[in-house]
Amino acid sequence: MLTVWAIRLATICSMFHDNTQDYTLYQVKIDPDTKRVHVSCLGMYCVDSDLKEWYESVDDLPKWVQEKLAVLMMLEPTLDYKSEIGYRASDYEFYIYVMEFHNTI
Repeated sequence: MLTVWAIRLATICSMFHDNTQDYTLYQVKIDPDTKRVHVSCLGMYCVDSDLKEWYESVDDLPKWVQEKLAVLMMLEPTLDYKSEIGYRASDYEFYIYVMEFHNTI
């Protein structure tokens, strides 16, 4: 199971940039029974993330997450399609890609 997760993460991380420090990846899992949402931040900038770990429903997520999740929900998980927005791993598991812009002097 860990190997599958690592492969998915590596695939998503290499989708657009060789420099993995430029973005953050969020794993969003929806419990099919309770509809609670678990969000895990994966990346360099997780310390600065404003997202909570648990939400009572998709409706409680920040608007920008809801919008990206809505697009990913339209994809079939079996197609293994990756977009600029992210990736749908299964019926209830999604990965959202967020580009980070930081000032460099």
